[in-house]
Amino acid sequence: MTRSNSQHESVKRRRAVLACTGAQDRSDLVAVFKHDFTAWCNHCAWTYRVRTVDEHGNERPAFVADVPFDLWDCQVRASSEIISAIQSGEDVVVRKSRDMGASWLLSAIAVWGWMFHSWQSLLVSRVEDLVDRSGDPDCLFWKIDYLLQTQPRWLLPCDHDELVKGGTLRQHLVVRNPVSSATITGQASTSHIGRGGRRTFVMFDEFASLDDAEESWRSSADCTSSRIAVSTPIGAGTAYERLVTLARSSTSPRIVELLYTDHPEKSIGAETRVDADGLVTGVVGATYTWSPWLAQQLLRRDRIDLAQNVFADSVQSGESFFSSAVIDRHVKQALTPVRGEIVRGEFIESDGGRWRIFVAPCREKRRDYVLFADPAYGTGNANSAVCVMDAVNCEVVAEFCDPTIAPHNLSLEMMSAGRSLFRGESDRLPMCGWEVNGAGSAMHHDFEQGRYYSVYKQRQVGTSMESVTSRVGWTSTRRSKRTLLSDLARELSQGGVLVRSVEALEEMRRYVVMNDGAIEAGTSRDLSTGAREAHGDRVIALAGALMLCSEAPTSVLTKGDDGLPSFTMGSLLKHGEITKQF
Repeated sequence: MTRSNSQHESVKRRRAVLACTGAQDRSDLVAVFKHDFTAWCNHCAWTYRVRTVDEHGNERPAFVADVPFDLWDCQVRASSEIISAIQSGEDVVVRKSRDMGASWLLSAIAVWGWMFHSWQSLLVSRVEDLVDRSGDPDCLFWKIDYLLQTQPRWLLPCDHDELVKGGTLRQHLVVRNPVSSATITGQASTSHIGRGGRRTFVMFDEFASLDDAEESWRSSADCTSSRIAVSTPIGAGTAYERLVTLARSSTSPRIVELLYTDHPEKSIGAETRVDADGLVTGVVGATYTWSPWLAQQLLRRDRIDLAQNVFADSVQSGESFFSSAVIDRHVKQALTPVRGEIVRGEFIESDGGRWRIFVAPCREKRRDYVLFADPAYGTGNANSAVCVMDAVNCEVVAEFCDPTIAPHNLSLEMMSAGRSLFRGESDRLPMCGWEVNGAGSAMHHDFEQGRYYSVYKQRQVGTSMESVTSRVGWTSTRRSKRTLLSDLARELSQGGVLVRSVEALEEMRRYVVMNDGAIEAGTSRDLSTGAREAHGDRVIALAGALMLCSEAPTSVLTKGDDGLPSFTMGSLLKHGEITKQF
C-alpha cells in the first residue's frame, strides 16, 4: 500500500470513529481504546510533522503538517514497553536517535492515561518554556493540547473549549479531567521534582541536557514509582549515560530504543556496511546500517554529531573531535613552508619569521584570499594566529603565529598583508575576520582607523534571510564554536578544504569532547613559536578562514562584455557603456 493510500485509510478510520453515534458502539470503542493504546492512537490521534524523508534520503518540508498519528512498528514496541513499565511501577530509559517522535509518543501516552485510566502524569524539561509556551510546537504542552483538540468530542469528558489554554480545565502547566480528576502537569527541572504529590509517572524530556539531572531523578522517586528518562546523548559522564549503562547491565531501569534504523523513511534502502577507515562510526572495522538518508547526513554532520544524534552513542569524555584518519590523510598533503616577515609590502625570508608561506601568491595571476585571526594578549602564553586561505578553492596558503604580538599590532600586520602580499584580483582587498572575545574585542577600531573596510560582519542567525548585521568579527559561544568546528570537520572529511600546515593539523588532534559535550583544545608547549601554552589557536584561525570563504567577494562571478560581473547592479544598469565614454 502506498503512503497516500495508507493515509487515506487512516483518515477513513478516524472519520468512522468521529461519526459513531450508537451508545453500544461507543461503549465498545471506549473498551477497546482503554485496553489498547495502539488502537486508540491509530483511530483517534493526530500529530504534526514539519518534514518528511523521500526515497532518496532527502529531508523535505512536509506538504501537509497535520497527519494521522499511526504508530510505526518501533513506536508500537516502545509504547508497549513504556506502558507496561508504568503499570508495574518500573523505571525506563529511552535511548533514541534525533527526530524519532519520542516526545510525541510520550505525550500521547500521557493523554491516553488522562482519558482512560485516571493517571496523574508529570512532564519535565530543562526550562519552563520547553514545557508550556503558547504557540510553540516544540514544547510538551503544545503537543498535549494538539492531541486533545483533535479527539472526537464524544470521547472527551468535556467540551473542547474547556481544554483550550486559559479555559476552566486548562491552565498554565496543567490540564484537568473533570470526571476522573486525572491531571497532566508540567514542571521545569529542579532538585525537588513533584514534591508534595503522587504521580503515576514522571517523564524527563531530553534528560541528558538537564543541569540537575541526578538530583531531579533522585527526588522524583519520592512521588512516583515509574520514572522515564528520554534523551539523545550529549556525552559521557552524564546522569543519562549512567542510566543507559545501568540498564544495559541489569533489568532496572528498562531500556527502550528508538533508532534511525527503525524509522520507516530513514531506513529505506538500508544495508549493513563495514566502516573500513572509521570515518563514519569512529571505530575502524565497525559495522553500521547504511541508507540513502544516512548518506545525506554524512554530508551535513560531523562525526560527533553523527555519533550522538544519529547513532545515539555517547561520545566518551576526552575523545578526539577530529578524526585521526582524516588528519593523517591531510598530513600527507602538507607542505614545508617558507618562513619570513612582511616588510613594507615585501616578503623577506628569515628562519625565525612569523609568517609561513605554503603557496606563494602569484603576481601575474592574482587570486582572492581571506584572513582570519585568533588573537591573544601578547603575553607569551598563547599564540596569536592568522590563517590565509584561497577564497575560491579553500586552500591554506599561509599562516602567521606569534605569542608576543599585541592585538593592535596584529591588526596592523593583517592590514599590511592584505594590502600587499594577498591583495586580490582587480586590487580587491581580502576580507579579514577575527574572534572578538577577549583580546580581539577592540580590533575593529584598529581596522577603522586603518581605513580597511573589508571585514567580516556577523549574520542574523535564525532569521529567514540571515542578513548581515553591523557587528564586526566573530563571537565565540559554545554553540557558534561547535558550528565553526563542525563545518571544518565536515569539509576536512569531504575534501572541501586543503590544509597545508602540519602544526595546524597536529593541533586538531588535541581537540576533545568534554563531559558536557563542549569541544575544547588541550594545551601543550608550541616549540615552533615559543608559546608556553598552545590552545589550538591555529585551528580556530583555520576554521574562521573557511567560514570567510563563503562570505568574501571573489572573482568567480562571470563577467559580461562590459567587464562587470553578471547580475550586479552595474551590469544590469549598463554602467560599462557609460564608463567607456570617459
